[in-house]
Amino acid sequence: MRASTYFEGIRQTPVKTGEFEFQVPLFYYDGEQMTGVFPAKLSKLKKMLPDPRISPARIAPGVGAVTITCFEYRDTDIAPYNELAIGIPLNEPFFRPNLPGQAMLDAVRRGQYDTWVHHLPVTTEIARAGGVDFYNYPKFIAAIDFEQTDQTRTCRLAEGAEHILTLRAPRIQSSRDEEVQIFSHLYQNREPQTSEFKILAHNLGRSIKFGAATLEIGDRHPIARELKDALISTKSIAAAYSPRIEGILYGPHHLTPEVIDRIIDLQSLQSAKA
Repeated sequence: MRASTYFEGIRQTPVKTGEFEFQVPLFYYDGEQMTGVFPAKLSKLKKMLPDPRISPARIAPGVGAVTITCFEYRDTDIAPYNELAIGIPLNEPFFRPNLPGQAMLDAVRRGQYDTWVHHLPVTTEIARAGGVDFYNYPKFIAAIDFEQTDQTRTCRLAEGAEHILTLRAPRIQSSRDEEVQIFSHLYQNREPQTSEFKILAHNLGRSIKFGAATLEIGDRHPIARELKDALISTKSIAAAYSPRIEGILYGPHHLTPEVIDRIIDLQSLQSAKA
């Protein structure tokens, strides 16, 4: 997988945060991805967002969406780990007319998805620390476990003893390879922040069958309660699956002084060692 031409011509820069060093852009050589899109109350989604420049996409009057995407990264620059993204599809730019369905249909057509990253649990400390310190991703350590049959794949998220959610999605068969760009919208120092995760999704299958993916939500965890309050249905309005992905996570688009300092400090340290 590491011999793939997908990563050719891209220069990586070393970055240090705390005790960890990693490369930017970060390369994901092999992984698997599953996604469910669920209808949610637009009024609740707006309250989750920290700035009026970050606006949830409308899919119907009073209805937006929440995406649950599970990643099993089998080979990366920072070793294997699992990740689960709870996101809100956005109307981007925020000032364009937010017509029902337009933003999400345009995203599928272009292969470019603007999403507010609301929660992003991961399974390793280097993935958590680098994401929080460098990008301000809302990461925390959790258990993210996968099971599958010939037809379905299941992802279970828990923090300690508390079950948060379980996503069940079909392993949709497809021969289509597609490059998609996920523009993650974040918030850093009370300013909008973004980063790009470019993915080459092999054998990418999609379904718009209602209920193709289903969500089981826990009872007590704050994220579970938040989801129960926001979602209209635990049956999906869209689902996607790719048995193999390659990915490139680029650096933050907004280079704040803190981000620049982390880059300069490591470059200075390496120059001194040389």
